[in-house]
Amino acid sequence: MKIIICGAGEVGFSIAKYLENEGDIDITVIDDNVDRLHKISNSIDVTTLKGKVSSPKNLSNAGASDADMLIAVTDSDEINIVTCEIADILFNITTTIARVREKDYMEKDWDNLFSTNGLKVSNIISPEEEVASMLARMVAISGAHDLLSFSEDKVRLIGVRLDESCPVINTPLEQLTELFPDLNSKVVLIVRKEKLIVPNKLSQMLEGDDVYLIADSDNTKRVLSIFGKESRQTRKIVIIGGGRISISIASILEKNEPNAKVTIIERNKEKAEYAASNLKKALVLHGDALEKEIMQEARIEDSDIVFSVTDSDEINTLVSMLSKKAGAKSSFALLNGSRYQSLIPSLNIDGVISPRELTVSRVIKHLRRGRVLTVHELIDGAAEVIEFRAEESSKLIGIPLKDAKLPEEISIGAIVREEEVIVPKADTVIQKGDRVVVLSLHEAVHKLETLFSVDVGFF
Repeated sequence: MKIIICGAGEVGFSIAKYLENEGDIDITVIDDNVDRLHKISNSIDVTTLKGKVSSPKNLSNAGASDADMLIAVTDSDEINIVTCEIADILFNITTTIARVREKDYMEKDWDNLFSTNGLKVSNIISPEEEVASMLARMVAISGAHDLLSFSEDKVRLIGVRLDESCPVINTPLEQLTELFPDLNSKVVLIVRKEKLIVPNKLSQMLEGDDVYLIADSDNTKRVLSIFGKESRQTRKIVIIGGGRISISIASILEKNEPNAKVTIIERNKEKAEYAASNLKKALVLHGDALEKEIMQEARIEDSDIVFSVTDSDEINTLVSMLSKKAGAKSSFALLNGSRYQSLIPSLNIDGVISPRELTVSRVIKHLRRGRVLTVHELIDGAAEVIEFRAEESSKLIGIPLKDAKLPEEISIGAIVREEEVIVPKADTVIQKGDRVVVLSLHEAVHKLETLFSVDVGFF
């Protein structure tokens, strides 16, 4: 497979790095920034080309005439869209992906913009909108540091960090199932001191572990309660930054959480005025969130959740730490890069949101085409949660899972059969048409090809 990546920023770099690990993919990265290209070429084995990404000549030199996919993730929505159009019209690349950040392009009033008769872009990725939706879900369900949705939100992946208050610490998972037989959830991954563990029934959870469960969405609050996470009604939310993500979060909360009080802090006057004019109820403060006076005016100490979503990873990390120190019940930092990722577990921050990881996840979905419905990467690509549709050709159809000889790096977390959510047991049998949500360590993803009997080229 041959893939061209247009844009060598953090997102382009992450996609190239991930694809290199897939094997048997010829990757070319185009960018007009020499430093970015050097960073990529010094880190991974891909071809780089300096130049304007939308130039037909540059695309031709990158091998567009026989490319299978083009991914445009520059900082400009318009350049991404135009590049995809050129790739389709001039080079007949039928699978094109454009990152589009401007919310106006995605409004329902303009549904025809990217339709069959519209702009020639086969797939749109809008990470900012996905981040906003994820954070809004965290307001509704407090206590988790990750909350991802599958099967029209019938199933959720819930990430929690265990502390001394967790009542099930040191409990073998087999015993946990016996204590709560109707919980309809399964622990599929434990991260312990940067080590990833796909647990078995004898595994125990320890203080400090990051635990990921796949659960029936209806049981989310009960799952969090059992793991020592207080379910509280979120009344006061403070958002640091007044950009696209901030406005999207506030808009969703105005609709879904009418009793919540939302305060936005933005240091740029024009951005603050724009946010205020586009929101109905949120209080917008013009000021620097790193200044004590503005933090006091926003009453950070009384906040239930602080979301720091500025364009600066440094500010987001620092503000999240200061918010918790001031008394905020929980804080989340948006990180566009990877520089501070390794420091987060040692800091007093409840969670990290990464548009970069969300973008990579959406690209992976298009690579894992065919029967794959949803893909989310975890832990910077070290693991994936994939939602498959089981077809008749799958080797898992019609046999108890205990006889399926699943690799130890893979855990089936949930099966959705029509409206029913089934957490699988040893004697569970997958049927044709089932939606199956699977956790896999990255190195074992290719083994799923055999299990689900996917078409050649699926991976």
